[in-house]
Amino acid sequence: MNISILGTGFMGKKHKAILEQISNVRINAEIDSHSEPNSDIHFHSLEHFLEEKLETDLVVVATPNYLHFQHTKILLENGYNVLIEKPFVFNLEQAHVLRETALQNDCRVFLVMQNRFSSVTLFLSELVESKKLGKIYNIQLNAFWNRGEQYYIKDSWKGKKNMDGGILYTQFSHLLDLLCCVFKDDFAVLFRDLTSFRNFNISEIEDTALLVLQGKTGTKVSVNFTTSVFEKNQETSLNIIAEKGTLKISGQYFNEITFQHIADCPEKFEIPSTSNEENLKEMYLEIFKSLRGEKNNAILLKDGLCLVDLLEKIYS
Repeated sequence: MNISILGTGFMGKKHKAILEQISNVRINAEIDSHSEPNSDIHFHSLEHFLEEKLETDLVVVATPNYLHFQHTKILLENGYNVLIEKPFVFNLEQAHVLRETALQNDCRVFLVMQNRFSSVTLFLSELVESKKLGKIYNIQLNAFWNRGEQYYIKDSWKGKKNMDGGILYTQFSHLLDLLCCVFKDDFAVLFRDLTSFRNFNISEIEDTALLVLQGKTGTKVSVNFTTSVFEKNQETSLNIIAEKGTLKISGQYFNEITFQHIADCPEKFEIPSTSNEENLKEMYLEIFKSLRGEKNNAILLKDGLCLVDLLEKIYS
């Protein structure tokens, strides 16, 4: 597999490190105006890259949030398969444009939603699909994190309303996607409050989001997300109250069952720990299967439309 990386900042470097661990993969292009040239694989602009017409199996788009849609559309128009970092688009209109462009040019659009391969997501999916919990009454999702002056640096796109998108796009989209991919429901927004407490002097976007959602099945979801925690992250936790049981997942790496009482499940479940790097690697292996025409679980653009729809409803 020949892989090109567009954007060699923090996330671009992370993707490069993962790809270098996979056999039979070659990074044949690094595209970024700000990085130092490092041999013949460096391209100072996307235009420069496109002029060379490299044989590339996949281009990873890891540029700033506001450029994801524009860069992906250009790459698809030039016949490249694309993997988009989160947030892949800001609204459903952009998603539909990319989907149509991909169809017209016989290309595929994959999404960086590596948490779908995490042990927590796989465990919850099996638990819900097997109906061990019965009807889901209530879900409570909390994430109390810190993002401050070291993150929202001056002159950066981060924290700019039209460039960043907001904390639900940049920090917490994977957690909202958990609702979409595990519980497979269409959630309406009953209540939302987007507020900035700590970061209002350094960021144009909210640092706290309080939400109440309701699925078509009647499930109620309360969400409390914040990046205003003092100095360091506090917790990520999920509570499920259901017809046949109650479950809480929390812990430093969001992989510990801290409360479990489920009918016909006398033994406590254990969730093996998987790292973000392991999840990313699994994501790539599934993408490569897709590109080779093998049976796969790669995450395509259509698989993320539920999340895009939910984010657009919250921010509209």
